[in-house]
Amino acid sequence: MDEAFEVLTLMQTGKATIVPMVLVETDQTPYWRKWDAFVRDTLAAQNLIDPIDASFYRVVDTVDQAVEQLTNFYRVYHSSRIVGDNLVFRLTKRLRDTDLTLIQEKFEDVLKGPLDQAPGPVPQEHDECPEFPRLIVPFNRSSYARLRQLIDFVNTL
Repeated sequence: MDEAFEVLTLMQTGKATIVPMVLVETDQTPYWRKWDAFVRDTLAAQNLIDPIDASFYRVVDTVDQAVEQLTNFYRVYHSSRIVGDNLVFRLTKRLRDTDLTLIQEKFEDVLKGPLDQAPGPVPQEHDECPEFPRLIVPFNRSSYARLRQLIDFVNTL
């Protein structure tokens, strides 16, 4: 539990890269489900955290479900990096213009300008991961939980 809260705090504050955090129940005693209830029903209910901070993690019952969560997290999204004032997502495929419009509308609360795409690395990346197209996200750094939701949304496209 200590390590879970530490990783969540680091992701929530933007001090760590957002990664898929999957909590697997290993027996009949619902440890992580009780922990999740505490996070939602106590911490979020008392406004100690934002309710959407629960977006950072998933509680599952089987190893297969955990693998599915990990696989889905990297379905389109590959990695990200800060480049100047923007966050650059490396993607496994280029997004359609209609996808950009949807993302722009759905996540306008955390964007400080229009999304853009690049076919490969932007100059500051020095040719890192040249095979991946880029989504250039003008993230306003207001909610990293919303950023996790944006990654999840990109993975559905």
